[in-house]
Amino acid sequence: MIIPPGDRLPTFPEIKAFDPASAWDRLTLGQQRQVGLLAVQLGVIGGVHSYDHSHLTVDEVAQVNVMESDLLSDFIIAVEPLWGQLYGWTLEWPEVRRAA
Repeated sequence: MIIPPGDRLPTFPEIKAFDPASAWDRLTLGQQRQVGLLAVQLGVIGGVHSYDHSHLTVDEVAQVNVMESDLLSDFIIAVEPLWGQLYGWTLEWPEVRRAA
């Protein structure tokens, strides 16, 4: 049985050899924009924890934590369907090679 590229998990050697620059280049401009925007949001909101924010209330800190968690979830949800492209697996499928 053939597992569709987007439905399989990477092996450990594939994870170790993962090349983010090549993966990025395999994405369309729209996909790059979607992933990039989420990455910037996650970096900005997640970066809040790297600094002293004693001026924030406990409730505000809790809200930032929820925002960060939600952004991480959104990021993972957006990237997961792209695994086949990111790992280059789709290049092995005949219909992709014919379309290229």
